[in-house]
Amino acid sequence: MGALILFVLGLVAGIALTLALQRRGGDRRDLTTPPPARLAPPRATSSDIDEAEIIVLLRLGRKIEAIKRMREQTGMGLAEAKDAVEAIEREQR
Repeated sequence: MGALILFVLGLVAGIALTLALQRRGGDRRDLTTPPPARLAPPRATSSDIDEAEIIVLLRLGRKIEAIKRMREQTGMGLAEAKDAVEAIEREQR
């Protein structure tokens, strides 16, 4: 008889705990799925790039600033913007 009472008390406590957690579950996240992919910023077309500004910066010896401006104008990554600025620099020689 004592074992039956313990079983029933355990069952009632389990149900109460489950109901309490379900009510509070509004902030739960599924941590088993990967996070949503970030959307890349839109790429600029060649007409959007102020190449004259890049050329002026290169002539002034401000290559790092030219790379920064290229990144701001196009949304390119660092390596991609560096390659683009260096290509412009090669064309100017």
